[in-house]
Amino acid sequence: MMPRAETTVVIAVQDAGRAKSRLGPDLDPGMRRTLVIAMLDDLLTALREVHAGPVTVVSADAVYDAIAREHGAQTVRDAGIGYNAAVLLALQTVTPGMAVLILPGDLPQATAGDLATLLDAIATPGVVVAPSADGGTCALGLHPVHAITPAFGPDSARLHREAAVAAGAALTVLALQSLSTDVDTLDDLADVWDRVGEATTALLEHLPLPAKGTHRD
Repeated sequence: MMPRAETTVVIAVQDAGRAKSRLGPDLDPGMRRTLVIAMLDDLLTALREVHAGPVTVVSADAVYDAIAREHGAQTVRDAGIGYNAAVLLALQTVTPGMAVLILPGDLPQATAGDLATLLDAIATPGVVVAPSADGGTCALGLHPVHAITPAFGPDSARLHREAAVAAGAALTVLALQSLSTDVDTLDDLADVWDRVGEATTALLEHLPLPAKGTHRD
């Protein structure tokens, strides 16, 4: 079993100019930028409670570099090549044969306990999938790093499961409450507002959130 600290965690974040575009009608670009940085800060804070090993933040935008450095993470610049291509670029920095946990940056509600569960699950060879409520993937663990090719996007949880089976890899599917929603809209934020970290919480009083559980059409 691989020690938890030897697993590399890769966090892929969209460039701040395009991130959270679905919030466009509700938040101006400056507020969206601040929100994305805060969400990454909260995710890294929770992660560092349970993981002292290598962390890589991959993005086309240097705006995240300072937060990454604060949490002892390295950065990889992806030149705006797309989410999955950016993840593959970051995976090139991982030693072959080692384990990697891939996370999106928009999980401000992720708990240290759920992140520890993921890290422990990927300590042995195989593929670990944490599905989101909409069928996407909120976390993907690979041991070794190239066990399957990441395919984040719509219906990606199914695609990742099928790829693991096709590759003959041991498959673990984890339904983790704090990782079931990635924050793309104000409705998503309203659903998780009471579970996000301190950095995101500090912004919520300035956001026009709908009532919790009341989604707009």
